[in-house]
Amino acid sequence: MSKSLAVIEIERVDWASFPILGDRPEAVPESLRRLISAVTEDEAMDAYWGLENVVVVQGQLYGAALPTVPVLLAALLDDLSADARDLVLELLFQIVAGEADEEEAARGNVDLGDRCRAAARQGLWLVYRELGTRRRETAVAVLERIEDDKARLAAYCAGLRGK
Repeated sequence: MSKSLAVIEIERVDWASFPILGDRPEAVPESLRRLISAVTEDEAMDAYWGLENVVVVQGQLYGAALPTVPVLLAALLDDLSADARDLVLELLFQIVAGEADEEEAARGNVDLGDRCRAAARQGLWLVYRELGTRRRETAVAVLERIEDDKARLAAYCAGLRGK
Protein backbone atom coordinates (compact mmCIF):
# COMPACT_ATOMS: atom_id res chain seq x y z
CA MET A 1 0.00 0.00 0.00
CA SER A 2 1.33 3.43 -0.85
CA LYS A 3 1.83 6.16 1.73
CA SER A 4 -0.96 8.61 2.32
CA LEU A 5 -0.52 12.14 1.07
CA ALA A 6 -0.50 13.39 4.66
CA VAL A 7 2.38 11.07 5.59
CA ILE A 8 4.36 12.21 2.55
CA GLU A 9 3.71 15.81 3.57
CA ILE A 10 4.89 15.06 7.13
CA GLU A 11 8.08 13.44 5.83
CA ARG A 12 9.05 16.31 3.56
CA VAL A 13 9.22 18.87 6.40
CA ASP A 14 12.30 19.56 8.52
CA TRP A 15 10.26 19.86 11.72
CA ALA A 16 13.31 20.67 13.86
CA SER A 17 13.63 23.99 12.04
CA PHE A 18 10.17 25.18 13.15
CA PRO A 19 9.62 26.57 16.65
CA ILE A 20 7.03 25.03 18.96
CA LEU A 21 6.05 25.52 22.57
CA GLY A 22 8.51 23.31 24.40
CA ASP A 23 11.68 21.70 23.21
CA ARG A 24 10.65 18.56 21.31
CA PRO A 25 9.86 19.52 17.69
CA GLU A 26 10.40 15.88 16.69
CA ALA A 27 7.22 15.07 18.61
CA VAL A 28 5.11 17.06 16.11
CA PRO A 29 5.44 14.67 13.15
CA GLU A 30 4.85 11.69 15.41
CA SER A 31 1.70 13.28 16.86
CA LEU A 32 0.48 14.07 13.34
CA ARG A 33 1.04 10.45 12.27
CA ARG A 34 -0.82 9.22 15.34
CA LEU A 35 -3.71 11.62 14.71
CA ILE A 36 -4.24 10.58 11.11
CA SER A 37 -3.98 6.89 11.96
CA ALA A 38 -6.16 7.05 15.09
CA VAL A 39 -9.01 4.59 15.16
CA THR A 40 -10.57 5.34 18.52
CA GLU A 41 -11.60 8.62 20.10
CA ASP A 42 -8.99 8.13 22.85
CA GLU A 43 -6.21 7.62 20.29
CA ALA A 44 -7.31 10.69 18.37
CA MET A 45 -7.56 12.85 21.50
CA ASP A 46 -4.15 11.73 22.75
CA ALA A 47 -2.56 12.63 19.41
CA TYR A 48 -4.48 15.92 19.21
CA TRP A 49 -3.12 17.03 22.58
CA GLY A 50 0.37 16.32 21.27
CA LEU A 51 -0.29 19.16 18.79
CA GLU A 52 -2.65 21.55 20.58
CA ASN A 53 -0.56 23.39 23.18
CA VAL A 54 2.51 22.68 21.03
CA VAL A 55 1.98 24.30 17.60
CA VAL A 56 -0.91 26.49 18.78
CA VAL A 57 -1.65 27.51 22.36
CA GLN A 58 -4.81 29.43 23.20
CA GLY A 59 -4.79 31.21 19.86
CA GLN A 60 -1.04 31.81 19.86
CA LEU A 61 0.74 30.25 16.90
CA TYR A 62 4.24 28.83 16.83
CA GLY A 63 6.25 28.37 13.63
CA ALA A 64 5.39 24.67 13.28
CA ALA A 65 1.74 25.62 12.79
CA LEU A 66 2.51 26.68 9.21
CA PRO A 67 3.74 23.29 7.89
CA THR A 68 1.04 21.58 9.96
CA VAL A 69 -1.68 23.16 7.80
CA PRO A 70 -0.89 21.28 4.55
CA VAL A 71 -0.58 18.04 6.52
CA LEU A 72 -4.08 18.55 7.94
CA LEU A 73 -5.48 19.38 4.51
CA ALA A 74 -3.83 16.31 2.97
CA ALA A 75 -5.27 14.22 5.81
CA LEU A 76 -8.78 15.34 4.80
CA LEU A 77 -8.21 13.38 1.59
CA ASP A 78 -7.55 10.20 3.56
CA ASP A 79 -10.03 7.68 4.86
CA LEU A 80 -9.73 8.83 8.48
CA SER A 81 -11.80 7.57 11.36
CA ALA A 82 -14.63 9.95 12.22
CA ASP A 83 -12.92 10.94 15.47
CA ALA A 84 -9.60 11.61 13.74
CA ARG A 85 -11.36 13.67 11.05
CA ASP A 86 -13.17 15.68 13.75
CA LEU A 87 -9.89 16.57 15.42
CA VAL A 88 -7.99 17.24 12.18
CA LEU A 89 -10.61 19.86 11.35
CA GLU A 90 -10.63 21.19 14.92
CA LEU A 91 -6.86 21.62 14.88
CA LEU A 92 -7.11 23.36 11.51
CA PHE A 93 -9.65 25.74 13.06
CA GLN A 94 -7.40 26.43 16.05
CA ILE A 95 -4.57 27.32 13.68
CA VAL A 96 -6.53 29.52 11.25
CA ALA A 97 -8.13 31.35 14.18
CA GLY A 98 -4.71 32.09 15.70
CA GLU A 99 -2.09 34.80 15.52
CA ALA A 100 1.67 34.74 16.01
CA ASP A 101 2.93 34.18 19.54
CA GLU A 102 5.06 37.01 20.99
CA GLU A 103 8.22 34.97 20.44
CA GLU A 104 7.26 34.32 16.81
CA ALA A 105 6.53 38.01 16.30
CA ALA A 106 9.93 38.85 17.78
CA ARG A 107 11.51 36.45 15.24
CA GLY A 108 9.84 38.45 12.47
CA ASN A 109 6.86 36.12 11.99
CA VAL A 110 4.25 38.77 12.78
CA ASP A 111 2.17 37.58 9.82
CA LEU A 112 2.18 33.90 10.82
CA GLY A 113 -1.59 33.84 11.27
CA ASP A 114 -2.13 35.32 7.81
CA ARG A 115 0.32 32.84 6.30
CA CYS A 116 -1.46 29.92 7.97
CA ARG A 117 -4.82 31.16 6.66
CA ALA A 118 -3.34 31.52 3.17
CA ALA A 119 -2.00 27.96 3.37
CA ALA A 120 -5.43 26.71 4.47
CA ARG A 121 -7.03 28.56 1.57
CA GLN A 122 -5.12 26.17 -0.72
CA GLY A 123 -7.46 23.42 0.53
CA LEU A 124 -10.63 25.47 0.54
CA TRP A 125 -12.74 22.85 -1.24
CA LEU A 126 -11.64 20.12 1.15
CA VAL A 127 -13.10 22.19 3.96
CA TYR A 128 -16.26 22.93 1.96
CA ARG A 129 -16.74 19.17 1.57
CA GLU A 130 -16.99 18.90 5.37
CA LEU A 131 -20.10 21.14 5.38
CA GLY A 132 -22.19 18.06 4.60
CA THR A 133 -20.92 16.12 7.62
CA ARG A 134 -21.21 16.13 11.38
CA ARG A 135 -18.28 18.57 11.30
CA ARG A 136 -20.38 21.30 9.68
CA GLU A 137 -19.99 23.83 12.51
CA THR A 138 -16.22 23.46 12.62
CA ALA A 139 -16.02 23.64 8.82
CA VAL A 140 -18.05 26.85 8.81
CA ALA A 141 -15.77 28.30 11.51
CA VAL A 142 -12.70 27.48 9.39
CA LEU A 143 -14.29 28.83 6.22
CA GLU A 144 -15.31 32.07 7.93
CA ARG A 145 -11.60 32.70 8.50
CA ILE A 146 -10.18 31.59 5.16
CA GLU A 147 -12.89 32.20 2.54
CA ASP A 148 -12.46 35.52 0.75
CA ASP A 149 -15.79 35.14 -1.07
CA LYS A 150 -18.30 35.47 1.78
CA ALA A 151 -21.24 35.35 -0.67
CA ARG A 152 -20.07 31.91 -1.83
CA LEU A 153 -19.88 30.67 1.75
CA ALA A 154 -23.37 32.02 2.48
CA ALA A 155 -24.74 30.36 -0.67
CA TYR A 156 -23.26 26.97 0.20
CA CYS A 157 -24.45 27.16 3.79
CA ALA A 158 -27.96 28.15 2.66
CA GLY A 159 -27.98 25.44 0.00
CA LEU A 160 -26.99 22.75 2.46
CA ARG A 161 -29.65 23.85 4.95
CA GLY A 162 -32.21 23.25 2.23
CA LYS A 163 -31.27 19.55 2.01
